[in-house]
Amino acid sequence: MITQSAWRITFFLSPWVRCIPAGNIWDEWKPVLSLAKAGEADTNKEAKKPPVFILGNHTSFLDTVLATTVFPWQVLWRCRTYMDNALFKLPILATICRSIGHFPVYFTSSENGVFKVDAEKMEGVERAVDDHLSNGGWLCFFPEGQVNKEPDKILPLRYGGIKKALKFNAVLVSFISQGNTKVWPRKASVGGFPGTVRYSVKALAPEGVNSLIAQLRTDCSDEERDMPDHELLSRWLRDQMQQQYDDLASVEVARAKAA
Repeated sequence: MITQSAWRITFFLSPWVRCIPAGNIWDEWKPVLSLAKAGEADTNKEAKKPPVFILGNHTSFLDTVLATTVFPWQVLWRCRTYMDNALFKLPILATICRSIGHFPVYFTSSENGVFKVDAEKMEGVERAVDDHLSNGGWLCFFPEGQVNKEPDKILPLRYGGIKKALKFNAVLVSFISQGNTKVWPRKASVGGFPGTVRYSVKALAPEGVNSLIAQLRTDCSDEERDMPDHELLSRWLRDQMQQQYDDLASVEVARAKAA
């Protein structure tokens, strides 16, 4: 919460950077916030509420900063994320992330697009993630798995987080932003350039992912019928995230034409 306050003050003092929500995002947060409220009021520890997974597109270092700034505090307080273990070696950032309790990912290669991980080290991490989710914690992460070099086209989603969502029957929410690369370019060490960032929130599986899968199975094509659940869900989620991004981009295009 201290980190969120610091970033909110930073944006307030940086009027050349505009962060604009699309529509009434509070309507989309409602099922998530109701889960948070129910979790606080429920004294029956056996009646566990499903965790919430928040999926975002990844185009810039600003993505994480923006999410930290605009998430409702009830959401941010419960969220943890996966992050490259190399980031835990950076000064200041490493201390913040360890204090919050984020989870390291131990990649065995630094090559772009290579997602091989140290299976032995990740076993302990995944147990910690499961404990977090089983005890009322939530996850927010970038399912593309890397910073996207072509931000206008959502990359295929990695299956690890999708399988975890299926395991816990998670409630799924997408947080998509557009324009981040203008404010903080992908290769820039420090951001803060003038620009407008638009973002939106969409509840994709407010009743839990199992209910969503059942619906997708009734509507799927012959090709999709033979897909495992995680692959079918991954394709559908990517399409939804792409549409959400395109809607944001169209607003910016219309504004530029009007100007």
